[in-house]
Amino acid sequence: MHTLQVKERPSGQVRELRRDGFVPGVVYGPSIDSTPIAIGRRDLMSLFSGITRSSVINLKIDGEGDAREFDVFLKVVDYDPITDEPLHVDFYHPDTESPLKLQVPVKIVGDCKGVKGGGILNVLFNTIRVHGLARDVPPLITLDVTDLDMGEGIRVGDVDFGGTEPMLPPERTIVTVIAPRGLLVEDEEAEGEEGELAEGEEPSGEDAAGGEEAAAEEE
Repeated sequence: MHTLQVKERPSGQVRELRRDGFVPGVVYGPSIDSTPIAIGRRDLMSLFSGITRSSVINLKIDGEGDAREFDVFLKVVDYDPITDEPLHVDFYHPDTESPLKLQVPVKIVGDCKGVKGGGILNVLFNTIRVHGLARDVPPLITLDVTDLDMGEGIRVGDVDFGGTEPMLPPERTIVTVIAPRGLLVEDEEAEGEEGELAEGEEPSGEDAAGGEEAAAEEE
């Protein structure tokens, strides 16, 4: 679990906080009062480098009274449109016994067999929404594509989501290996050539029967 140390702040004074190297934020949830906080910018950027949207964060709040701790998820980040610096952060503390819905990032690992053979790895979902208790939500859904050959894929039903349920049908494809367009065209041309008769070759089977029927009609 990732840990972030913050301090409680009075409402407002966001310009002064940013000038002093802090990012204003808030933590809220169904079982706690909304609490304004200030996060050190360096601490926040360090946290961002190691988490996903479904990572559980242990938030430690220093205040005038006793320090408090909450397990939270990153909810919303507002960025400066010019500098791309974080301007405000929302953290959400869920009810530990009530299920929630979260988007979990998909991570692809492995040196794909089909790609080595000239195929293209087609990732159809970069995140998958799951439903479950906060403690069961994985920070990542890791898919190993090492053994995938051309035309093969990984479906939702092939993946272990632990204690959570994916909010996609089991037959939905997450990642697949497809043939390049040029290869598909060559295959289609080859199939067309196989269906053509060589010069002087007689039709057989249904084709021959069809020809005889046409000749009989002409007579």
